[in-house]
Amino acid sequence: MEISILAEFVRLVETCNFQETADQMNISQSALTKHIHKLEEELNVDLFDRSQRSIQLNEYSQRFYPYAKQILRSYEEGTAALKEMQEVDKASVTVAYNPLLGQYGVVEILSDFSSQFPHHTLIPMESYNSMELLTNKKCDFAFVSEAEAEGSNFSKMIYKTDHLAVVMPKDHPLAGNRTVTLDQLEKESFVLHSSHMDTPHDETHKFLELCQQQNFKPNIIAESHFASTMLHYVKNGKGIAVLNRMHIPDIASDMAVVDISPTVRTYLYLMYPRHIRTSCSKDFLHYMIDCCNK
Repeated sequence: MEISILAEFVRLVETCNFQETADQMNISQSALTKHIHKLEEELNVDLFDRSQRSIQLNEYSQRFYPYAKQILRSYEEGTAALKEMQEVDKASVTVAYNPLLGQYGVVEILSDFSSQFPHHTLIPMESYNSMELLTNKKCDFAFVSEAEAEGSNFSKMIYKTDHLAVVMPKDHPLAGNRTVTLDQLEKESFVLHSSHMDTPHDETHKFLELCQQQNFKPNIIAESHFASTMLHYVKNGKGIAVLNRMHIPDIASDMAVVDISPTVRTYLYLMYPRHIRTSCSKDFLHYMIDCCNK
């Protein structure tokens, strides 16, 4: 007995119409008729009372119908259970991350996991739409910025905590300070981080929010997608750059980095589904929990 024919029988019982059932099952009416005849031959009974214009259920179809539905339900539950087992045994995990998070050790984290768990396959995905990939189940985990994580229903853990700082030439009058206030930066020109998305970059958003709170109007002379480009502006004396401290590239070693006061913190998150099923994903999650608790 074929499951597909059993499903056609159940649908025919529910519609009592060959053409409607054929359309719903995406087969021809003649093929459906042949399949029902085959089922009747197998069972050695007539399942329907037929006339030229319609069909009617008889005592055999009425008696067999609930058992056929139960068989179909058991088949669907069984195939779903097998699929879940295959997922659990899957030895790969896909991790997406925003390219802007490169300064936060994401690549090093992924490489270390692969070294510690050589029996698992880790697939990294660099994307400016990491949350979209996670939402569409195209990745298992996503490293994202605070703005990307906002309003999400996924589980999350704080991967890194950072804070705003300004980068300025070493001969700048404020270069020796541990912190600077907006009042001290009143006459400065600012280089900010532009966004690859519709909303402002996290760093820029946090800085402009602070300026608004303190009624400070920054003189913004340039914006760039890349931190390295922002520092070239600083190096050429065009202004000072506002960046999260951990996001400042190594090329700033010949410049001064001073924290903004009051401290403006930002958080980077690891996002993941509420239910983790595969052994590989569970190992990655536990690995990240250990890393974040060190």
